[in-house]
Amino acid sequence: MIKQNRFRVITDEEASRYKFTFCKLCEFYECELVEEYMLLKKNNPDMDFPSYDQNDLANGCPMKKFVQIECGRKRVADGIGDHFKINTRHNFEIETDTDKWEPKQPVFISAQTGQGKNYFVEKTLLPYIRELNLKKHTDQKVLIISNRIALRLQIENRIKNINDQDIEQETIYSYGDCVDVISYQSILNRVDDLKGKQERKTSRYIFVVCDEAHFFTSDAMFNPNTGEILAAIVSIFSDAIRIYMTATPYECMNYITEYEHKYFPQSQQGIFYHFKRDYSYLDVRYYSVYEKLKNIIVNSGDERWLIFIDNTNECERLKNILETVDEKSTEEDKTNAPSLKGKVFTVNAKSKYNRKFQNMLLAERFDAGTKVLIATSVIDNGVSFRGINNIVVSDISKDKCLQMVGRGRVDNNDDKITLYIKRFNEEEMENKIVDLMEKKNAYHNYNLAYDRSWENRNYNYEEKFLNKYYNNKREDWENAKHLFARGRGMPTRVLPNQIARSLVEKFVPKYKAILEEMRRNDEELKVSGQKYLEYQLSWFGKKYDEENDITITGTSKEEKELIKFLESYVNTEKAIFEDVQNKFSQEFTELHDKVFPREDPNKERHYKKAKINTILKKHKMNYAIESHREKSGDKTYWKVVESNRESDELKSE
Repeated sequence: MIKQNRFRVITDEEASRYKFTFCKLCEFYECELVEEYMLLKKNNPDMDFPSYDQNDLANGCPMKKFVQIECGRKRVADGIGDHFKINTRHNFEIETDTDKWEPKQPVFISAQTGQGKNYFVEKTLLPYIRELNLKKHTDQKVLIISNRIALRLQIENRIKNINDQDIEQETIYSYGDCVDVISYQSILNRVDDLKGKQERKTSRYIFVVCDEAHFFTSDAMFNPNTGEILAAIVSIFSDAIRIYMTATPYECMNYITEYEHKYFPQSQQGIFYHFKRDYSYLDVRYYSVYEKLKNIIVNSGDERWLIFIDNTNECERLKNILETVDEKSTEEDKTNAPSLKGKVFTVNAKSKYNRKFQNMLLAERFDAGTKVLIATSVIDNGVSFRGINNIVVSDISKDKCLQMVGRGRVDNNDDKITLYIKRFNEEEMENKIVDLMEKKNAYHNYNLAYDRSWENRNYNYEEKFLNKYYNNKREDWENAKHLFARGRGMPTRVLPNQIARSLVEKFVPKYKAILEEMRRNDEELKVSGQKYLEYQLSWFGKKYDEENDITITGTSKEEKELIKFLESYVNTEKAIFEDVQNKFSQEFTELHDKVFPREDPNKERHYKKAKINTILKKHKMNYAIESHREKSGDKTYWKVVESNRESDELKSE
């Protein structure tokens, strides 16, 4: 078992480094929880406590439940060292009372995407199991449990170079002699098989890796079985070392430890490998509606876009927006406008059967014909894409946003990704609360139906519950199938997902606090949701900058750069002589084409003076290029001047 002396006396100098008093027994000076809260507090000093969740950290830091190992920015294999190198007794049981991992001590690995979680499993743990099997004459294995089909495809491809396969959900895939891969959704249908496997001591699963372990909470709102799946994993594999890997552990880890102790009372304080996050590679901008992003996306050249929208209808709507040329445009503009027709690909649950999508998953890159991939949450877990330049997220959940950002993989220190994060307003927050209250009411109706302490003998609550959620309106059933699972031993009885129920109770007051804060402060602001946006930015260690706010300015950063370029000539009254006119045209053309559709079918040609003036007039930009001649001499030059377009239009009327 990995142990830690957590009760040493710290010096005054050490104590001064801590941000909260309850951190004084922690091995770290600033974990991301503290960093986020302190950044939000710094930007909003009038806040009573830097969190919208009043219960968050109320009982101290949740990390006190773990033996923590500070790993900083190391690779995962380096941070773990040789802790995983277990040994087995003559009866093939894992040795206990060691300084290594043991079944009674669950292992948590919290590391950002790209720090080597999967590399550790595939390149360090699997070779070790092969070596252990050779030494002990056993056939023991590692079981990797993944979430989405898409993620499992990439795991399987890394373990074994596969090009074609059946992706049937219920299958356990074996690769080589010491690793199997299965989906979380398959567990409950394979309970007897897995129990039988564990009874064979020489060929059982000795390590069980729960990849993307936030599945138990992130999927709880639409998969009513996540709690039951977690319970099955802990109980079936109580004699194996259970490893929970995720980049977003803070929501799920309390539930995992609760189930660990409930179904495996002998479990000890879990060991937590804490790898520090780094989002310095992100350039963050903020938007309110997708329409504001259209010109930016269409005119971004060869850049690749990964856009997350957790609604299939909205995915298709944005696809149509990006592929449609403005009908008000002139025929010339329509001809010259860059088209995304055929370059936008949408992904939903059915896309797992699409060959094009599977090929992109296996290559971990978009294909040559895809510029924009719009996806639901079907790929917000674990899947990796390289070569991504821009990511757009539109979810209010911190964990989901961090997971979405993690889908864009950077390989070099110089790689950058522009993140567009959605700013929420009061109406959207009200809709979130209404949705949560519907779920809360459903759980309340369930209590009335099946908790006999609520029983009124003159009223049949169970009949009312079943009529509403199973025999009545289509939308009631659509909600119910995500909230309640059919009992496996009693198929006529429905059961709530206790994890989802707990999350609803947590989120309702949190979102109400966010809404109250919006109503209290938004009257003084240009747009709604400013304070919450700053909280969102703290997840990535970023501070609000109006220059990056597309909602407020109405212009993108690229458009501002074009305006700044023109302003530099206006303010200095700089003359543009013939020898630098080509350079001016080139710079204007490059800046323009990042913002607006290309105005010349010849992509190599730079815009000349007449074309530039046409462009400036078309986009109602208050500038013009004039030609002048020197008073003494024959030299001519251009000059950028201000031009009030709105005033000119009024005069013409």
